[in-house]
Amino acid sequence: MIQKAQIRDEASIITLALEELKSILSDSGALLLIIFAIHIYIVIYSMAYGADVVRDVKICIVDDDHTSLSRTLINRLRSGPNTNVCYEAESLEMAKELFYSHKVYGIVYIPQGFERETIGGKQGDISLILDGGHLLLYRQVLEQAAADILELGVSIEIERLISHGNSDVEAVVEPIIYDSHTLYNPSLGYGSFVMPTILIVIIQQTMLIGIAMVRLRRRQRECHTLSMSIKITISKILVYIALYAVNSTIILSTVWPIFGFPYNGATLDVMILLLIYMIAAASLGIVISYLFKRREAPIMLLLWTSVPVLLLAGVSYPREAFPEWLYLLGRLLPSSCAVDSFVAIGTMGATLSDRLTDILTLVVLATGYLTIAVIIEYRTHKVKKIINNSITLKKIY
Repeated sequence: MIQKAQIRDEASIITLALEELKSILSDSGALLLIIFAIHIYIVIYSMAYGADVVRDVKICIVDDDHTSLSRTLINRLRSGPNTNVCYEAESLEMAKELFYSHKVYGIVYIPQGFERETIGGKQGDISLILDGGHLLLYRQVLEQAAADILELGVSIEIERLISHGNSDVEAVVEPIIYDSHTLYNPSLGYGSFVMPTILIVIIQQTMLIGIAMVRLRRRQRECHTLSMSIKITISKILVYIALYAVNSTIILSTVWPIFGFPYNGATLDVMILLLIYMIAAASLGIVISYLFKRREAPIMLLLWTSVPVLLLAGVSYPREAFPEWLYLLGRLLPSSCAVDSFVAIGTMGATLSDRLTDILTLVVLATGYLTIAVIIEYRTHKVKKIINNSITLKKIY
């Protein structure tokens, strides 16, 4: 029995890693989560956000002016990429019925006397009724309508100045030239903004659930020394790093280019960042796995935490607006530290030295969770050994 235990304790990290890999490949549930789920989630989210910018938002026009100027504005709205004029209602009440039934998401109301007031040198009023419950639709209609109205106002001002004999029209109409260049996210799209964060969170969440499921199914080794506990922990982490490195490479080299998400990072910097992040996430997964006794528990308890984890990553709500205690709580999760660095390095082209604080935080988390994982692995099997020995003594006596 002692020789058998010694053989087990002398197993190499490679042998232990192969055993862990075999456990994953023979477990259909863990295989689905660790290898396939990340690709399924990323493709589904990419298809949902792949358009990046909402186009052709349905709107309704109410034209009570019925003049050439109002028709010019309507034609501008009709030809804009963001809006699609589906209806021209005879009254504001009819337009509101279409709006409340969600057949349109915006109303542009042109009141009577619009051309007379505008051409006469006064301010012409145009009313916009928009749906604040759909922020992306709200933004696109407001942006398109504002741009078209401003352009129409500029053209009217130019004609007025020319008719008064003013030769230097451009200096009066546009005294300051506004030249805008959007960096890192040229389309100002939501997909390019949110997908890097979703990738980081999915890596962590699937890894946490998958590690727990594999541990609860696999039969653990009976005899552990401290060195053996270190070997087992390291072997597990190496297996999950290898699997997720392949997954991440496929996603960044295939899915990102297909959907046109920006990627400007240096490959080596991204690899180092993801390596540290995966060590921290895998170590956390090993620690959390010992909290469960039933195989179904990790899915039921960890799956619902994905939304809070995404919130703590600072995507749906600015992290600067968090209470201090909630921000510090988020820093205990590897994903919260990795998101900012991955966006900065992968999308904005920053270097590791530019994100040194986040990198050091990830290193501290990886070291801390790895140490805790080794201690738990060792003490758990030490307790089991004591229990087994006491049971054996009872049988003898």
